[in-house]
Amino acid sequence: MKKTKVLIPILLLSLVAVGAVLALGIGESAAFTAQPGINPLRIPELIDSMENDDIQLVLQNGSHSFYDGVLSDTSGFNGDYLGPTIRLYRDSVANISFTNRLEEPTTVHGHGLHVNGELDGGPQSRIMPGDTWSISIPVAQEAGTSWYHPHLMGKTAEQVHAGLAGVYIIEDENSLALDLPRDYGINDIPLVVQDRSFTDGRMNDYAIDREQLFNGLREDTLVVNGTVDAYQEVPAGWVRLRLLNGSNSRFYRFSFASGRPFYKIATEGGFLNEPVLMESIEMAPGERNEIMIDLSDAATASLIADFLPVDPEDRGRQRIPRAQVLELRVSPELEASGSLPEVLNDIAFFSRSDAVKTRDFVMEMDGINGDRNSRDNSLPANYKESFSINGQSMNMMMVNERINLGDVEIWRIQAERMPHPFHIHGVSFQILSIDGRPPAEADRGWKDTVVVPPKKVVEVILRFDHAASDEYPFMYHCHMLEHEEGGMMGQFTVSE
Repeated sequence: MKKTKVLIPILLLSLVAVGAVLALGIGESAAFTAQPGINPLRIPELIDSMENDDIQLVLQNGSHSFYDGVLSDTSGFNGDYLGPTIRLYRDSVANISFTNRLEEPTTVHGHGLHVNGELDGGPQSRIMPGDTWSISIPVAQEAGTSWYHPHLMGKTAEQVHAGLAGVYIIEDENSLALDLPRDYGINDIPLVVQDRSFTDGRMNDYAIDREQLFNGLREDTLVVNGTVDAYQEVPAGWVRLRLLNGSNSRFYRFSFASGRPFYKIATEGGFLNEPVLMESIEMAPGERNEIMIDLSDAATASLIADFLPVDPEDRGRQRIPRAQVLELRVSPELEASGSLPEVLNDIAFFSRSDAVKTRDFVMEMDGINGDRNSRDNSLPANYKESFSINGQSMNMMMVNERINLGDVEIWRIQAERMPHPFHIHGVSFQILSIDGRPPAEADRGWKDTVVVPPKKVVEVILRFDHAASDEYPFMYHCHMLEHEEGGMMGQFTVSE
C-alpha cells in the first residue's frame, strides 16, 4: 500500500465506514449499532423552474472529495458530482438546456417524466461533446419525485457511476395544498443513495468482470448525495425524505435503528391515497419512495440500509451487510413545520376490463451461459448481447413493440435467476398482481419501476398518453445498469 501524508486520516475514516458495513447479523434479524455521522450531508442546489425560465445544466468532469484530503475523478451537472435538484410544476413548461463538456457523447434521460419520445432523452438523443440539447418540458403529471441521468448505449453504467445524476421534484395543486414538510434541505430532503468502492480514499474507476456483469456491480461503501458517513441537522418535528436508489445494481432494505417506525407517503409517480406505517422498505435501482418520520421527541434517528443478496433465498441463510445511510440530528435552532395528512391523494385505479391488449415480457440471461463460478472471470466477447427480453437483445435499429396512443394495456413481466427492476419510459403504471396476489398497500400507487421476482409473474396496467416515434422511441429495460448495457432492453413506439 502506497503511503502518503493523508493515508492515516483516510484509513481512520475508512474504518468507520467499513465498520458500519461489516456489522453483520443473520438473515432478517441482523443487529446494528448506529454510529455518529462524521460529515455533513451535501444538499444539492435547488433550481426552481418558476423562478428560472432558462435552466442551464453543464455535464462536466471534475474532482470530488469523499474523504478529506483525497480527490476522486468524477463527473457531475454544474459541479463535480451529481447535479442540482430541479423543481417543476404541473401545467407549466420548463425550459432546460444540457451542455456536454465531457470528452464523449452522452444523453440525459428524464426518468419518470411523462413526455414524448423526443424529450425523453433515450439513446437516440445523443449530445456530442461541445453541443447543447435544449428542451421545453410540458409538465403533465401529478406531484412526485423523479430523476435525470445519462442513457447512452454502452456508457450508461459508467457515466452514472461517475456521478451524473440529479433529482426532479414535481409539484401540483394537491401537493402545494397539503400541509407537508416542504423546507428544502431542512425537513424535505432528497437522498440519492449509491454504493461505491474506494482505495486509499479514492473512488475506484468503473470496471466490471464476468461475475459483476451477471450480478450487477455491487460495491462495499454506501454514499448518499456524494457523502460518506453523513449526518444532517433537522427540526424536532416531521421530516420528509425523498429516497432514490441511484446505485448501478445494488438492492437495499431501508429501516431506522432500533426499529423506529416511519410512514411511506409516495411511490415514483405520486402520493399514495393514505400514509402507510412501515418499519422497513425495500428498493431496487431506479425506484423512489417518499417517507416521513416524526422526530418531535428530539431523539436522534439513524437511517440504515441492508445490502440485500443477489439470491433472495440467501436472506435467511447468510450474513447480510448493513450500513448507516444518514444520522438525523435534531437541532433546537431549526423550526418545525408540516404534518402528516390523513389523506394524500385520490388515485383513479384501472380495472382489468380497461385493457385492450396484454403483452408478455421475459427478462432472460442465457447469453452469459449461467456460469458465475467459472475460473475465467473475464467479460465474454459478446457481453453486450449476454441478456435479452423475449429472446432479443437490445438493437437500436429494431422497434420491438408498437402501441396505440391512448390505449390501456396489461404488461405481464417475468424474470430469470434473480430479481430484476423493470422500468418503462414515458408512463406510470399500477401493479395489478405479483405472483397472482394483489400488491401490498404501500405499492398501490403510481410507479415506473417494479421489481420482478425470479420465476414469478408481475402484472402492471398502464395507459399510453405520450407519443414516441421510430426516430425517438421509448425504452423498457432492466434498471440494473450492467444488465441494461448487456442487452436487457427493448424499444416501443406510441402513435395514433
